[in-house]
Amino acid sequence: MGLICADIELSNPKNGRLKPILVKALVDTGAMTICIPQHIAVQLGLEEIEKRAVTTADEKSHIVPYVGPIQV
Repeated sequence: MGLICADIELSNPKNGRLKPILVKALVDTGAMTICIPQHIAVQLGLEEIEKRAVTTADEKSHIVPYVGPIQV
């Protein structure tokens, strides 16, 4: 089985003036949250709620902004 991607639409439910963004996303059936690049968060005008620690596939730890809300 290979990688599975899906075209999804992301929007900011708190700001209806901004147009939704259509993106191609990698599907992870075990994920509990989504991870978006910073430029998408900026385009959608998402606000930082807090900082969170994440571990990437290369097993490195990073502190990243946790933003929201986001509508898929």
